[in-house]
Amino acid sequence: METIINKKMQRNGMALGGIGSGTVEINQNGVLKDWHIFNLGQWASREAKKYKLENLYDYDTNVMPFYIRTKQGTDMPKFRKLSHDLDGGEFRSMMYSWHKEVKEIHYEASFPISELNYLDESLPVKIRSEFTSPFVPLDSRVSGTPGFYATFSIENTSDENVEVSLLGKLKNPINRGLSNRELKNRLHKSDDRVSVTMSSDSNDSHQQNGSISFSVGGGDNSYIQGDFSSYFANFVLEGEFGVTEQSYLFDFRETGRLPNLGTETFPGHIAQITDDELQQLNDLQINELMSQILEIASSNPPYQRILEIDQALLADRAGKIKFIRVIREQMNSILKDAEGHEAWGDAALCSSVTLKPGEKKDIQFIVSWYFPNHFSDQGGFVGHMYTNWFKDAKEVNDYLSANSNDILNKVKRFANEVVASDTHPSFVNNWTNQLNTVIKSSWWSKQGDFSIWEGYGSCGFHTMDITYQGSFNLLALFPDLQLGQMELGAKFQREDGRVHHFFTPDFCSVDNGFDRVDMNPQYVLLVCRDYLWTGNIDYVRRLWDSIVLAMDSIEKIDQDGDCLPDTETASNTYDAWQFKGTPSYISSLWLAALLAASRLAEDLGEEQLKIKWQNMLEIGKKNFEQKLWNDEYFSLWVDGEVRDECCMADQIDGQWFAQLIGLGNFIPEELTQKALKAVFNHNYHTETGLINAVYPKHAKPTLYTHRNVQAEANWSGIEFAFVSALMEYGHVNEAIELSHNVDQRYIHAGRIFNHEECGDHYYRAMAGWSILLSASGFKLDVPKSTVTFVPPVESIQAPWFAPSGYGRFIKKSDTFELQCTVGEISFQTLVLNIKSIEQIQVNGENLSFKFIENADRTIIKFDGIISLKPDMKLVAFREAQ
Repeated sequence: METIINKKMQRNGMALGGIGSGTVEINQNGVLKDWHIFNLGQWASREAKKYKLENLYDYDTNVMPFYIRTKQGTDMPKFRKLSHDLDGGEFRSMMYSWHKEVKEIHYEASFPISELNYLDESLPVKIRSEFTSPFVPLDSRVSGTPGFYATFSIENTSDENVEVSLLGKLKNPINRGLSNRELKNRLHKSDDRVSVTMSSDSNDSHQQNGSISFSVGGGDNSYIQGDFSSYFANFVLEGEFGVTEQSYLFDFRETGRLPNLGTETFPGHIAQITDDELQQLNDLQINELMSQILEIASSNPPYQRILEIDQALLADRAGKIKFIRVIREQMNSILKDAEGHEAWGDAALCSSVTLKPGEKKDIQFIVSWYFPNHFSDQGGFVGHMYTNWFKDAKEVNDYLSANSNDILNKVKRFANEVVASDTHPSFVNNWTNQLNTVIKSSWWSKQGDFSIWEGYGSCGFHTMDITYQGSFNLLALFPDLQLGQMELGAKFQREDGRVHHFFTPDFCSVDNGFDRVDMNPQYVLLVCRDYLWTGNIDYVRRLWDSIVLAMDSIEKIDQDGDCLPDTETASNTYDAWQFKGTPSYISSLWLAALLAASRLAEDLGEEQLKIKWQNMLEIGKKNFEQKLWNDEYFSLWVDGEVRDECCMADQIDGQWFAQLIGLGNFIPEELTQKALKAVFNHNYHTETGLINAVYPKHAKPTLYTHRNVQAEANWSGIEFAFVSALMEYGHVNEAIELSHNVDQRYIHAGRIFNHEECGDHYYRAMAGWSILLSASGFKLDVPKSTVTFVPPVESIQAPWFAPSGYGRFIKKSDTFELQCTVGEISFQTLVLNIKSIEQIQVNGENLSFKFIENADRTIIKFDGIISLKPDMKLVAFREAQ
């Protein structure tokens, strides 16, 4: 027997859809799974009863399979299913050996595009597909469109013409399993596309009531508008004309087309007609009824089969009545087998081309949806932002079709740029894959409120201590959404200055997590970061009162006057872990917040607050070192005479954030370097990854920390932040090792797109974007018109992303190139770590500049603002001798 090699299946595929619109996943086996677009299940609710998708009783299998049929000359056609079904599929394939799956599928997913190559040497064509979301950075309107593209490219690899047909079927989800469905499948045809839009005449406000549309174009298009679900699998038809098997795949295999039949609504009158009523019909009425039956795709093949044998069997009234009875009985049998579930309403689309030798063509399917009835667990209406732009799924489909080239070009441009780096492959994987969570776990309400689940259907939205690590990519790619969720959260600040923990169950209320003492400094740091990246001083002004309140609140928990928090420090993001006294983690965040708040105060002209916070920072810095440094790393906490010497990975978290956003050091760099080395030596091992907290052999455990569930755990978001911190301080090899460890761990676990912490698809793991920032040394200070590129390596090519645009740069030992791909980047000061710059040009024209002395970096000040736009390149180099 041939050796069978089993490899780990990925637990999740890449998410497809728009921001805040719900998603579908394309898996490595070619199957579209997890259709979480109906305002039900984990994406929509924390309630266990809604996780089960009870109304969508069968909607996670065989929803939208694709098939290919090829034919050369007089040869027998070849048929392949373009997926590997783990559940056996819906067609009894082993009874019909022509029904085969393609032999291999090679899956390469790099958000937001999944590429599948279908390998089968018995076919005369090469087949590949791209499943693509409308993810266009800096354009949240396009990126919030509820739909996706499935583009198939077929190339003739033979030396003769090949007929090729691609077929896609869509199971009808509208009000599935509910009564009073009143389904309607509308057909729309144009010169180059055909579409079917599934909807309902019902005005009920339940979650599944809406519409879904799919279309195809690229060749000669054909369709089945609507038919029984059984026909899209296979069923046995028996009666007075024999016993036959019926399926749309039989005719598709034979002809390479669909019959262009189907009904707009369920033909229930045929199933309900009695024998007495049939006999009372006159010949004209019988013929009319026959015509209606023959518009049903599933009823046409048996009619044609009888005609092939003997046309006389259906020529007279008696024969026609016999045939009507057969079809009627079959309809009733299908409805009975469905046991009250809907048996009608599925549809299929096909596009056919003839390819010459070596010729290649694309066939494109578009899927779109519109389900406006989004409610929270308490029944409050949330809705969807996309309902402000479209009236139904057909409009969405038309929009995606009409703008296909533009949208796909922009998506591919981004997809190419985000991976355009010669850094370690795990870096690229970790900053790219977690973008999946932006669409997978987001809500965007009709009112315009936006936020991301902490975990998929877990905890709540815009969890402050998770947004802290997870929102770097959101700010860079969709700054309006990040600033919006921050301003929304500020509305729920408590009177004593404590900021909110998370929204639950929607955007109208928050939980009672105000006691988490790390959130106030994190809030201030986030506002400062957002400001430095956008230059939006009005944003700071709108939040200024809340910032002052947040700072005052933490100042009050310093009881001994050393400018470090020492009371009420137990509760924080490590919520199963009770800290005591003055923790290094909390204190580092507080010192970073003092640094950030004083910068904001300076730019707002709040001189007294600036001086106050700067003075507190100076006192706190000295006491942080004196109180918490143990000659190797910073102690977990100090409470009077009691110390916990656990080595925490997050011990100088505030210093990491401050350095990452360009605020600099408040801890002596020598101590930072030692602390990072200690964490890597004690907390990291190839078998365990980076553990949150470890007791070195010489340290005595305390009851509060010893074997604590969170102390002993891996949180990939913390690991990514530590990778970033390592690179900020020059430890590139260690950063590569840890990054690779996390990347491989999740690949081998089958969870590339689904990092786990407190729930799946965890928001904190989006901190992978900080790896890009630190690998490139990219920092923005828009208010001071300063851009920094100080990578920790001598040579690098990498992308950069800012709220105003994106592009790529190349840094070598003696040259620097910066180019813009989309939008623009403007600056008057450019900071590099190259000492040999003598000349700077933009598109070949010399720029006038001067150097500002600095021991570690080259600070270049231009005479005016430099604005790079697409097709513009800045080059800095040593003048040729």
